Amino acid sequence: MRSVAVVLAGFVTFSVALYAMQGAGNAVLLRLHPDLPATASIVNYSTGTRVFWLVWETLAMVAAGYVTARLASSSYVVHATMMGAIQAVVTLWAMFTVPSTEPPWFWLTGIAVMVPAAWLGGWLRVRRSVSARAPSP
Repeated sequence: MRSVAVVLAGFVTFSVALYAMQGAGNAVLLRLHPDLPATASIVNYSTGTRVFWLVWETLAMVAAGYVTARLASSSYVVHATMMGAIQAVVTLWAMFTVPSTEPPWFWLTGIAVMVPAAWLGGWLRVRRSVSARAPSP
């Protein structure tokens, strides 16, 4: 049961980071381009904003992997990687079921980076905990 809670904490971390960036990004976009409709989104404004979003999504998944590994009682990187894999499957499902104007490359790139980014977050957590326990010279 703890593993489920740990993975859910990773999902929450990822979701909060994405929603925060979307809110901030949309506010900046509308301030820079006041002629845009209020429904304009940083996610679908241009190729440049999509690339920015993918970079942010990758960083958010690294953070989610780190949080997942931090909260896991064992198999830290495995928990982080599984969280990323489940999120990738959920995103793949969304790609086919949620109406969207996003090009396929955007969805597929986001999906492709999820597992490696989550793994990296888990690995960073393990590396940090190992270096914290190392004796000082």
